[in-house]
Amino acid sequence: MSAPVEIWGVLNVTPDSFSDGGRFVALGAAIEHAERMRADGADVIDVGGASSRPAGKTYGAGAPDIAPSEEIARVAPVIDALVARGMRVSIDTARGEVADAALARGASIVNDVTMGADDALLDAVARRGAELVLMHSRGGGRVDATTTAYRDVVEDVLAELRAAIARALSRGVRAERIWIDPGVGFAKTPAQSAALIGATSRFVASGHRVLVGASRKSFIGQLAPDASGAAPAPDARLGGSLAAVTAAVLGGAHAVRVHDVAVSRQAALVALAMRPPRSASRGKETRADA
Repeated sequence: MSAPVEIWGVLNVTPDSFSDGGRFVALGAAIEHAERMRADGADVIDVGGASSRPAGKTYGAGAPDIAPSEEIARVAPVIDALVARGMRVSIDTARGEVADAALARGASIVNDVTMGADDALLDAVARRGAELVLMHSRGGGRVDATTTAYRDVVEDVLAELRAAIARALSRGVRAERIWIDPGVGFAKTPAQSAALIGATSRFVASGHRVLVGASRKSFIGQLAPDASGAAPAPDARLGGSLAAVTAAVLGGAHAVRVHDVAVSRQAALVALAMRPPRSASRGKETRADA
């Protein structure tokens, strides 16, 4: 998408992801879906080999743990195929061993939902000169009274991201390679998730590129139940997903991570047309402050 907002298409090659688990486990199905997303306007294909659904009321115990070797076995042939087809690939992982294997195969971005908890992951990113997404999370993303206890959710998330950025820098990751993500749905109530999307401009002011991933997440169904009062299934949350894309882009987000690429791209382009020009000085922190 030749515009200031990138579209990152989700490709889960897992049997148990919350939205599309099992649909793209076969290599042929994964390649076909990635090709379709690229044709629909995806700039990046974000490949995940281990479900990251958090523990809590919605998902119970959360995603089961799998061995790094199994995660690598799931993603390696997919990354090989997508890189060979000229696609820009991100690996969605929290493990250094997996990140290093993916980067060695040609992935150029590591999307980490644990905010850089594994030093080996940070070291792999630094050594290979890759880009890094630090997504905010607490307690493994678990949603409970402890993990969602913020004094001010925006300020606290920003502060914790600044600490994660400092850790990444200390391991040799270059500042200009770091993205931040407020972590919608991870250790957040529905209201907190909505507040973070609404405060996208605050994250943009950090000076780092901002990725927002809200597509099909459970907070949408909790904030907007269907006419019968029930929470809609993940694939029935498109309206809320597009609302989140629009709000994030209006707030200045540099990228959105989505399942429904074509319609999300359309929403992003229209929101971009409505967005006021960025001011170089408006509320902007320096990277040293971030």
